Amino acid sequence: MLNMTDIENINLNEIEESNNKKNKQFGWQIFAFSAMLLAIISLIGLWYVNNERLFLIIDNNKLKLEVKTLKEQIATLKNIDNNNVQKSTGEKNEQSDSKQLESKQTEGNYTMYEVKPGDSLTSISIAFYGTEIYASKIAELNGISPESFLQLGQKLKIPDKPKEAN
Repeated sequence: MLNMTDIENINLNEIEESNNKKNKQFGWQIFAFSAMLLAIISLIGLWYVNNERLFLIIDNNKLKLEVKTLKEQIATLKNIDNNNVQKSTGEKNEQSDSKQLESKQTEGNYTMYEVKPGDSLTSISIAFYGTEIYASKIAELNGISPESFLQLGQKLKIPDKPKEAN
């Protein structure tokens, strides 16, 4: 027969075995939870890195566009500076002459001219007649005021050289 201590030992052994099984199951549950948590964190990290890469690509494209715009502005400013140097020294280089010839088209009593960066009615008058006094005649022929700002690419009628300009 079993006495009370034997029954207690049997119950204790069963309880210990049950606890060991539960501990093993709990260990596996913690391992599975940790692995799942690590996978989720990794996926979030990959998503974040990919989004950052896309934002960097967008920023890079914006910077490329800004560089292109700045290069165009620098070229315009250099052209304006070259025109100012030519005006102050009274010299013309062959390059500006060839550009002027490209924009001229003769029609009737005037020549059509396309406005370039840095052009003003005064600079156009100097380029065509060697003096600035004909700026008002150019303005009058085109229906604008002598103080008007010219737009890049604007077409202007330049009157033929007056007899007194010969």
